[in-house]
Amino acid sequence: MMGFNGSLVDAHITNAQSIEKDFESPTISNVQNGIEGAYGITHLAKRLQQIPVGLGYDWQDVVYTNALMMCSQNAASIQKEALRQNLSVEQLVKNSMGFFENVTLPLCKPEVIIAYSNGLTSLSAASLLLTHFGEAGTLKYSHPKGYYTTYAFYAKFHSQRVPVVCVRHMSRFKPHEEYIKSAISLMR
Repeated sequence: MMGFNGSLVDAHITNAQSIEKDFESPTISNVQNGIEGAYGITHLAKRLQQIPVGLGYDWQDVVYTNALMMCSQNAASIQKEALRQNLSVEQLVKNSMGFFENVTLPLCKPEVIIAYSNGLTSLSAASLLLTHFGEAGTLKYSHPKGYYTTYAFYAKFHSQRVPVVCVRHMSRFKPHEEYIKSAISLMR
């Protein structure tokens, strides 16, 4: 499951520190903590747990990550936060996509990626994956517009080909499970 960017809840810790912390405490789950209200609202965490289960996966076996490896107050403040770190947004995107392809992906070997932020004309998890790894001509919609906009495409990471299903950001929208399943079937 891939979101767009980390929130300020994560800003106190680097990616390396987060991985070390998770390794040292494998029974602690940020998704479960979110469901229990540790970060305020609970509906995003509940959806992060429900979607994999609805697709037949154990949510505890799912890798949850973000497209951009930088925390910001919201998506609109990414450029300002990148500049504070002496990075352009383009450098941030390049570094983040490289990290995903060369570190995250080989560790988790996904069967499918669910990207939850699906704008194609703006920075989003979906647009970054499509731009950097998407196979031309594979984009197909299971629901083309509106609240439930859902689509899929194949992404190529080195020699691994993975279907990517894209839904609107689950902090604000509840995806329709049948449209996700339909999008996956469009990739078979």
